[in-house]
Amino acid sequence: MVSQINKVKLAIILVITIVFIGCNNKENKKMTDDKDTLTSISLRQEWFPYAGYAGELMAINETAKKQGLDITLEAGADNIDPIKLVISGANDFGVASADRILTANQKGAELVAIGVINYNSPTCFIAKKEKNITTPTDFKGKTIGILTGTNTEYVYKALKNKLGLDDNSIKEVEIPFDLGTFISDAYDVRPAFIYDETISLDMQEVAYTVIEPKNYGINFLGTVYFTTKKMVKEKPELVQAFVNAMAEGWELALNNPSQAIAYLKQYDNAISEKRELASLIKGKDYFKGQNGKILFSDTQTWNGMADILKQLEVIKTFNASESIDMTFVNNYHSK
Repeated sequence: MVSQINKVKLAIILVITIVFIGCNNKENKKMTDDKDTLTSISLRQEWFPYAGYAGELMAINETAKKQGLDITLEAGADNIDPIKLVISGANDFGVASADRILTANQKGAELVAIGVINYNSPTCFIAKKEKNITTPTDFKGKTIGILTGTNTEYVYKALKNKLGLDDNSIKEVEIPFDLGTFISDAYDVRPAFIYDETISLDMQEVAYTVIEPKNYGINFLGTVYFTTKKMVKEKPELVQAFVNAMAEGWELALNNPSQAIAYLKQYDNAISEKRELASLIKGKDYFKGQNGKILFSDTQTWNGMADILKQLEVIKTFNASESIDMTFVNNYHSK
């Protein structure tokens, strides 16, 4: 009798196991099939993981698959050039400052900005509060830290040019990205991103003043999404899917910054969630798009920045239609 009961138990267990394995295999096959139907693309950031990855990581986790995409986000660094990597085909899309797209195209790069992440450059200049430096004219007789080759370089030069600041009245020194030398008074003023270095100073309880170039007529665009003209011409559906995913990703990130930073923490466990959340919240207005239209900036704004670059003799000519294509962003907002 006992033997017969055991046989029945074994038979039931066997049936349950077979059903479970079958269901599991079906689920695994479905996941594999879903993965196989997605188009794999890569996006190269220009800087180390920080709050500026928020929209992209929200897109990767929540919106990309709806657009048929499997997006690999590759981190940037101070020695990584997204422009070169996109031109070479190593990456499909990239993030870079708008001025770098124009200067690269001046040299024949044939790149296209397809979405504007920061419609207003977050570049600012900071000084410790006790130095009483509150306007650019206060730079006279001071030591200014500069970061040649970064997004801040042309903003600084444009500010000096606009206000007629004499180089002979200013001492300029190259500085590291780390804030240590700023805090120790190795120089008086340094460039910064208004939602980045300021957060670090707040956390260290260092009082500071901020000078924003936009208050002095220096209206630069910040970072943009870009790709090659070839990509836009040959694969417009793919570009549209990418823009759709990023635009919706940024909208979700700005509406739910805590979740966006949680995804950032999953991407890079070394980041401080507290710091990056504060950064994303402080930078919200810089990411929301011109007139609240995510990833959008109009031609007039681009022309204004190009005029400044021409005054600095960084570029000679500018044709908006050759460097910018807001068609994909406009399509997203018209749906």
